[in-house]
Amino acid sequence: MTARNAYLTTITSLAVRNDATVRLDEVTGPFDAETKRRLADRLAAMDPWHRYGFSSERLVRFLSAPAPDARRLLMIDGERHAGVAVVRTGWLAGSYLNFLAVMPEDQGRGIGEAFLAWLAEEGHRLGERNQFVAASAFNAAALAFYERHGFTPVAELPGLISDEETEILLRRRLA
Repeated sequence: MTARNAYLTTITSLAVRNDATVRLDEVTGPFDAETKRRLADRLAAMDPWHRYGFSSERLVRFLSAPAPDARRLLMIDGERHAGVAVVRTGWLAGSYLNFLAVMPEDQGRGIGEAFLAWLAEEGHRLGERNQFVAASAFNAAALAFYERHGFTPVAELPGLISDEETEILLRRRLA
């Protein structure tokens, strides 16, 4: 692992389409204000967060709140943020992918797929039995994406984020 700046530590490179790579960095300290705001503004404009009315300020608070059991990860192409993820550890004999976003201009490049492959490898390394993620029932593309990568629906969670919507909990068995 190599330090990139005051708040990032490089974990690995993710191989994506067209023989390209994207750096996977762990956020190990506070984001600088400009990075927080730029990321949060972009995420607040994307679904499902836009549909749920998540403000940029709410997403800034979420991304700024380091927790010992939640790894904050950035997918970086050159110096540009291509994606962000938050993974909670120690959740039902495994981990929970709390948040995954690939920026619209980077979707379709295999970044999400490469990240999920890394997450499975990391889970095996840590001896996890399971990995979980929740996606909104209205987000058919996300549900199909997770199912293509070994996750299966295990529960419906009506009203979890919004009274009008249902979240689907998906599980990938590693053991």
